[in-house]
Amino acid sequence: MQVWNDKTYLFVGTRTLHVFDLVSEEWFFLTTTLRRGMQWPYSLEGNLQSFNTAVLDDKLYVFGGEDGENPLGQNILVVLDLSTNEWEHLSGTSDHRSQSFEPNLRSLCCMWAVPHQRKIYILYGNANRIKARYESAPGGADNDYTYDDFWSYHVDNRKWERERLRGNYPSPRTEAASVFSNASGKAVVYGGYHGSLPTVENAPGHPNQKFKFSFFGDTFVYNPDTNIWKHVLVRGFPSYRAMSTFASDPDTGKIYLSGGYSDSDFVPSKNIGIRVYHDVWTLKLDLPGGHWNPQDLTRDLRAEKMGPWMRCFTCGNCGITWQKCAGACGGKYFFCSKECQISGWKEHKEKHGCRKL
Repeated sequence: MQVWNDKTYLFVGTRTLHVFDLVSEEWFFLTTTLRRGMQWPYSLEGNLQSFNTAVLDDKLYVFGGEDGENPLGQNILVVLDLSTNEWEHLSGTSDHRSQSFEPNLRSLCCMWAVPHQRKIYILYGNANRIKARYESAPGGADNDYTYDDFWSYHVDNRKWERERLRGNYPSPRTEAASVFSNASGKAVVYGGYHGSLPTVENAPGHPNQKFKFSFFGDTFVYNPDTNIWKHVLVRGFPSYRAMSTFASDPDTGKIYLSGGYSDSDFVPSKNIGIRVYHDVWTLKLDLPGGHWNPQDLTRDLRAEKMGPWMRCFTCGNCGITWQKCAGACGGKYFFCSKECQISGWKEHKEKHGCRKL
């Protein structure tokens, strides 16, 4: 969903959008039209999924996704003028042919708009080659293809340009969260998934456990003016996940992360199958407009969550099987063993006022 003029716009692959008025708190339908001579570019109306959107000025841009025609996705870029409710097809197709001067067919990429540059950015994404193989479509293979390219579209010149990846940039991925913060003038990318990048984990009781895929829990900041990426080093971070949502508050500039999923084997869970998250996080960056508070550094590092792990209050080690304190602190602190609980109890009681219940 994208916000413009106190309204939230939800595009679902049809020419009728769902709109939520943030003032009256009511939903309504918005009927749109096509520019003269334009054909609706998607093969099956209402079947589009795994696409990305961004708002620049009074226009809603939609890129990529799968429309039921080609399992690999498509590289269609369309724009809806929110002042006239009229669509325009800017570039792209569902045809399976290699492109040199614009992004190739894909879905589930990162997308954001930079107003002062008049540009839309596209990062990475996925081509569903496994689905193409099952459907005997061109481009099928035993694993999906995760892109490693970075593109920008200048809305005034109406031209694509491939950007160079400079600095400490994210590894190739799909299903990552992304947002542009007007307060800091930076784009932020978090997490994501890679379907063919293997992971080896040495968890307690599961030595040398191998996965054929990877989930990510890292954070990156992109400066569009210098074209430099930076890897954010953090004291604690949300658990590894894909398909989470980033949002930047236009009034305060605060950045929020919510939701997402991971494999319950990759990130251990009591449930078998997919682990779905329902938590909300705030990202604070040590840069102008990043809502950084130096006092946050005075918080006890041993209470910071490291992805799916907690630290032991006594020894500081990270682990999944640590037991949380059952005292008055409400389980905020964890201990890795009975010995660490006995050894650290006095400090925990004096420092946090915890007591036995």
